[in-house]
Amino acid sequence: MKAKRILVRAAMLLMSVCCALGCAACGGGSKELESRTDKYGNTLVTIMVHKDASTKEGKAYQKCVDDFNTAYKSKNIKAQITFVAQTSGVDQYEATITSLYKQGGGKLYDIISFDAPKCAGYAKSDILYDMTDKLGNYVNDFIPESVNRYDSKVYGLPIQESSAGFYYNKAVMNAAGITDAEIEGYQRNGWTFDQFKDVCRRLKDAGKTAVDMQLAAGGETGTYLLYPFGYAAGGDYVAADGKMVTGHLNSTETKEGFQFIKDCIEAGYTNYQIDGKAFLTGDTVGMYLSSGWTIPEIKESYSANFTGGWGILPYPHKAGCDAASATGSWSFGITNNGILNKDAAFELIKWMTSDESAAVITAATGMIAAKTTIDKNYEATSPEGVLYNQLVHSGKARPAMSEYSEFSTEFNLIITGLRNGSVETVLNERATNLQGKIDRNGR
Repeated sequence: MKAKRILVRAAMLLMSVCCALGCAACGGGSKELESRTDKYGNTLVTIMVHKDASTKEGKAYQKCVDDFNTAYKSKNIKAQITFVAQTSGVDQYEATITSLYKQGGGKLYDIISFDAPKCAGYAKSDILYDMTDKLGNYVNDFIPESVNRYDSKVYGLPIQESSAGFYYNKAVMNAAGITDAEIEGYQRNGWTFDQFKDVCRRLKDAGKTAVDMQLAAGGETGTYLLYPFGYAAGGDYVAADGKMVTGHLNSTETKEGFQFIKDCIEAGYTNYQIDGKAFLTGDTVGMYLSSGWTIPEIKESYSANFTGGWGILPYPHKAGCDAASATGSWSFGITNNGILNKDAAFELIKWMTSDESAAVITAATGMIAAKTTIDKNYEATSPEGVLYNQLVHSGKARPAMSEYSEFSTEFNLIITGLRNGSVETVLNERATNLQGKIDRNGR
């Protein structure tokens, strides 16, 4: 009898251990829930965004949620939004996502906003839910490169889109002999590395700093603005499996993209010490590499400094290679948070990315809607028109790899290393270092 009791206790202990391990594997310690309801019987769906509620963008998100609640009141579905502002940077926001996921049991919000290059890491970690089948043809409403995919599956839908280009001060350009016709030709047809350097030479000869390429920006801003040059020289950064960077990050073609940046530094066209506001506040800098967020900044705060006019030129590319430009902004994704019924979450994510919501959000941010179903009617040579044309025809997403954070860190070390080191040496060193990190993470 005693032996039987011991066996029963052992079996119960084993079951407890297995249960604990099972719960831990599910991303926390709490049981799964079919759905969440409030005291009125409404199905609750929660969403977390990365902005403060008092900002223009935060208010736009709140309006979209309020409109959803009005529309779905009769269906007994209610959305609740939480604002987790990036007051200490994006790392804090991402740490919040990971922490809530590990707690399990619905602690993580049903929908989260996330920066596009984080998709692969979140998908691999099972934080994001595979939406492929339930979204169906809805993904066709978006610019293809803007949809967040990993391993050919859809994990996120863009809130809006972002691209970058070379802002120019028209008066400074004209004074250096760069005509309006020349500028318009580059806007409509693109330009090569050599043509870009020729414009820079003329600006330098006119006594100007030719271009602020934001070489000292660092962080994800630095990566985002400068990564297209590797692609624009015919290279890439990682193999299709997201695991092999050796032979890609340091390929002959990718090196040519970084050599273009190095050439601009050595020729004195750009440098690491340019005041980040110099282009906006004066006439000493001819061009400025920045994202679409600078459009409303100029219009609202610096228009008096551009009485001669301003605009955007696209990314240049190596002759004979396809153009490449920055793409990828923040997106919405449904999470694997322990809430089994995802129907309400799918209703909300479609609402938040609808044409109507996209119009509300982009009106607040000044960014470009990622929806192809919205008639934008941009003039081809307008700042918005140049960026939109890039998104549709040359947008190239940042590498889809679960170790993207490590890639971004190494990329910025490459840009820093170009100051004194050769392109060959710097890229070989960083590629070896990044490959080691990837291999260790794979163990």
